[in-house]
Amino acid sequence: MNFKVPTLYKRLLAFVAVIGPIFWLVFTEDGQRRTDTVVLTLWGEDEIKLNLQALDNQVTEEEFMKVFPDIEWQCQDQVSPFGNRLCASKIGVFNGIPAHYVTVFFHDKWVNGVKIGYRKNYHTQLKTQLWQQMGSPIAEGSDQPQVKRGPDSVLHWSTNTGHVILKEELAENEEPSLMWLPFSMLPNSSS
Repeated sequence: MNFKVPTLYKRLLAFVAVIGPIFWLVFTEDGQRRTDTVVLTLWGEDEIKLNLQALDNQVTEEEFMKVFPDIEWQCQDQVSPFGNRLCASKIGVFNGIPAHYVTVFFHDKWVNGVKIGYRKNYHTQLKTQLWQQMGSPIAEGSDQPQVKRGPDSVLHWSTNTGHVILKEELAENEEPSLMWLPFSMLPNSSS
């Protein structure tokens, strides 16, 4: 038996094999995120993989910098509500999400907060990633600190040593950022 595939089917299969991945990369959220992370990496932007659940305020600046030796940190003494020193770096990717920068706040020599500025069009994907990695945010009515619901509401997840905080929705000119703060920085937190 001599089975011959018609030319139309061969061309259709070749078309789908070529166009399918391009369509996925250009027209789907996941494809766009993956394309952006690859392009940012190729342009030499740094990637930081940070386990938010493992962050601890019992880590010194020196120990933190040893964990991320390839990141070019710019550090300076600067008093802020989060401490008296900060180190910042421009990054391209944070945990697989295209980002702009990371800032680590220190009180004396101890980590006292982390702020990550990410790209606004990936806000929903970052929320989804946090739900997958850390479970549901703290619910209203719990004994954990709460922020009022509405346009200014935030989501926050409790870790062993602090809270991960993210705005639920972003206003048009609002900076997209994610924060980790130790329990001591938030009122009514359980240690």
